[in-house]
Amino acid sequence: MASRLSLPRTFAALAHRNYRLYWFGNLVSLIGTWIQSIATGWLVLQLSNSAFFVGLNSTLTWLPAWFMSLPGGALADHFNKRNLMIVTQSVLALFALLLAVLTWTRVITIYHLLVISCLSGFVVTMNAPIVQSMIPELVNGKDVLNAVALNSTMFNTARIIGPSIAGVLLTTVGAGACFGINSASFLAVIIPLLFVRLESPARSPNSETMWQRIRQGLGFVAHHPDIRVLIIMVAVFSSFGIIYLPLMPVFARDVFLSGPKGYGILMSSVGIGAVVGGLTIATISRTRHKGWILTYGTLALALLIFGFSFIRDMHLATVVLVLIGFCQTTVASLSNTLIQTLAPDNVRGRVMSVFTLSFNGMFPLGSLVGGAVAQKFGAPASTLVGGCVVLASLVAVSLLRPQIRRL
Repeated sequence: MASRLSLPRTFAALAHRNYRLYWFGNLVSLIGTWIQSIATGWLVLQLSNSAFFVGLNSTLTWLPAWFMSLPGGALADHFNKRNLMIVTQSVLALFALLLAVLTWTRVITIYHLLVISCLSGFVVTMNAPIVQSMIPELVNGKDVLNAVALNSTMFNTARIIGPSIAGVLLTTVGAGACFGINSASFLAVIIPLLFVRLESPARSPNSETMWQRIRQGLGFVAHHPDIRVLIIMVAVFSSFGIIYLPLMPVFARDVFLSGPKGYGILMSSVGIGAVVGGLTIATISRTRHKGWILTYGTLALALLIFGFSFIRDMHLATVVLVLIGFCQTTVASLSNTLIQTLAPDNVRGRVMSVFTLSFNGMFPLGSLVGGAVAQKFGAPASTLVGGCVVLASLVAVSLLRPQIRRL
């Protein structure tokens, strides 16, 4: 049995040894990932001078979700999740190193960035359902919402630290150093994972094909009304609720006139709010009002995104982005947890692959639409559209499936 520590309710999941190893290692790795993300967005804008290419880069990063999310879930239900994650993290480290070398040798082009972003996207989206479905195993089926919320806190702590570091590095040593640091940071999660012990899934006696296992997962989601509606909400949230994120370099340069340092500040503001939101959800993880909080958190998010589109002052923008980050994490954590708890163990990996497909797979659509609208009408207009769509979808869910509020 995993060793346990006595910790406050907010950090209960960290009492589990396996989760603790994974959490701290992944925190360092994600800081590197955010450093690379900021550097990539800024370098794309520098090389192309186009808001459309900024959106296209984000689209190509997440487009592979349509091809790899469902196979990733099937693999997660069939093989040891820790071993799969070690492989994916190693491949991503190599891609980051390739970007660093191309940048240091000054042969990097916009097309190198787009291709490597797309290839990395294949690995990231295959890894996502593996990680999502591994969380209950890391905490032995206990403290799942707490673990999901702390995962979000980890991600958004990295979002605060990473962009801040990237903003300094971009103006001092350049994008190549950002890519090199990210490559090295993957060791921080690969090495701890070697000490995590998870049981391999019991394999079915009959030799089911990959496609048969995928169909079973899709059939389960299609026939479960609550999971089905939650998946649709996640898809809309990912498409339009975070449409502003890939456009943040455009906001920093063209709307707030703040340059790369301002870009880092804006992204860090979202991260600060998200960390507070994650810790809040972790603290109240045993609440019986998850559906109610999800509904009104989505409403607040839509209104804040709508309001952000009209802001032209950098200081006010950072305050609103903190609130957006808080709501964004609340919505994402609760959606994730509700789906995890509604899905039985034997199909959880495949159900979470559908969640990943909805979250990561729909993000390219929002990025592409957002980039195209921003190119013609400006980034604020694109963000305004996003807020309106999220609000309209919430109204539809409230009318057609009011039971969601009682989950």
